[in-house]
Amino acid sequence: MPLNDEGINQDMGSGSGALDCNTYCTKIMSACTGANAQYSSMANCVDSCANFPVGAAADQSGNTLGCRINHADLAVSAPATHCVHAGPGGGGVCGMVCDGFCSIVVAECPALWTTQTCTNQQNGCPSFSSTPPYKAPSAGDTLECRLYHATMAATDPTNHCSHTTANSTVCQ
Repeated sequence: MPLNDEGINQDMGSGSGALDCNTYCTKIMSACTGANAQYSSMANCVDSCANFPVGAAADQSGNTLGCRINHADLAVSAPATHCVHAGPGGGGVCGMVCDGFCSIVVAECPALWTTQTCTNQQNGCPSFSSTPPYKAPSAGDTLECRLYHATMAATDPTNHCSHTTANSTVCQ
């Protein structure tokens, strides 16, 4: 299977286009705007996307790029329903919010997060309160605020990784 420079599968999927971050981000940035926005910018989307497991073009569920592309396609006609599924948190369809959060934050903030610390019930992702649905930007002492800063850390880790932790001074 052909891969791009980032190791992203570029095979064509069931009519939805290439299974890569540029395809995904073009679709979600076009379909999910305003109150349904999932990323702050195209660069932020592409940088976050590089951390999602690729999966398959036919995926309709699971924490994969394939699932997110399919739901970005569906978001064109039903953005209020499908943008959150296509977004970084997966909306319970393309993974649970902690799945998306940990995919991004473990890769982008390795000095603060490992897979083990991210999935820890006591002070990892599952311990953060949640106020779904996710949208960008998000605020408050919530998992959604930390997910927003995880996506921002994909582009600017120096200024955003510290906002993803339990003792964040921004997400409080």
